[in-house]
Amino acid sequence: MNDCRQDIVTLDEQRAVLPILFGLLTSLCFAIASLLAQRGYHRGPAPWGAWITIAVNCVFLFAGHFLLESETRLFIADNFIFVVVGLLVPGATRVLSFRGIRTMGSAITSTIINTTPMFSTILAVLVLSERPGPLVLLGVALTVAGLITVSWVGRQATFQKIELIYPFSCALLFSLKDVTVRWGLAGGGGQPILAAGIAALTSTVEIYFITRYIQKEKFVLPPPEVFSWFVWSGIFTGGSFLFMYIALSMERVTIVAPLINSYAIFVLLLTPFMARRIESVTWRKIAGAGLVVAGIFLVSVGKD
Repeated sequence: MNDCRQDIVTLDEQRAVLPILFGLLTSLCFAIASLLAQRGYHRGPAPWGAWITIAVNCVFLFAGHFLLESETRLFIADNFIFVVVGLLVPGATRVLSFRGIRTMGSAITSTIINTTPMFSTILAVLVLSERPGPLVLLGVALTVAGLITVSWVGRQATFQKIELIYPFSCALLFSLKDVTVRWGLAGGGGQPILAAGIAALTSTVEIYFITRYIQKEKFVLPPPEVFSWFVWSGIFTGGSFLFMYIALSMERVTIVAPLINSYAIFVLLLTPFMARRIESVTWRKIAGAGLVVAGIFLVSVGKD
């Protein structure tokens, strides 16, 4: 009897740790994907680089689903929610973030977008009736503060205040994605990898039309030495989607959101190895990373 109880306790502990592990793996994979794509853009022009990454991501997820699942519930009403998610992220968010970068610069835009965990927490409380404890709330605050510290470089350009609507809308859509995916998968009967694949397929189609018909780019694949970087970026993007959807199917948004949106810290850690000549590491960024680590620790400790 004691052995049985011990096994149950061990299983519960593993279930408690897995969402945290998957959340961190989400950020790690997305950081690697971002740096690989950055290397691709550094090697040569690639107007279709984002589409290649998302398309490979889509293939990766559907392949993973069909390899790991014996049953596929594709044409059901519940999956429509993930079509909506795919339209919002990364389709609409990509347009909004690029507009913000063009008018205000990447530093201000990325700083505002890094407030996503705060919006996710607020929406989770309002929409999903989640009730995070004080340690979790403090952890979210530290995580957001750390992410802002990492990306903030001071005011570099003047802009109209109305332009702030673009990065804030982007952060809001990212947080809506977190809440919507959790709502769609929280019942436990969903197929998270298939859900991620549906969202990725929708994004692949959307980004193709945006690039081809709105940005007026002729469909031309980059040279092989550039193309390969985006293929690998797509594979790691697929890993980030896979871990993110599984994490949100297992745990509350208030716990998972700070973890899956902390990829800027992994970018900071990996930059000396993958993009030393493209990005620089400063003491301010290191201090921001420390705040994020402290925030993630508090979220992990206070999640129960």
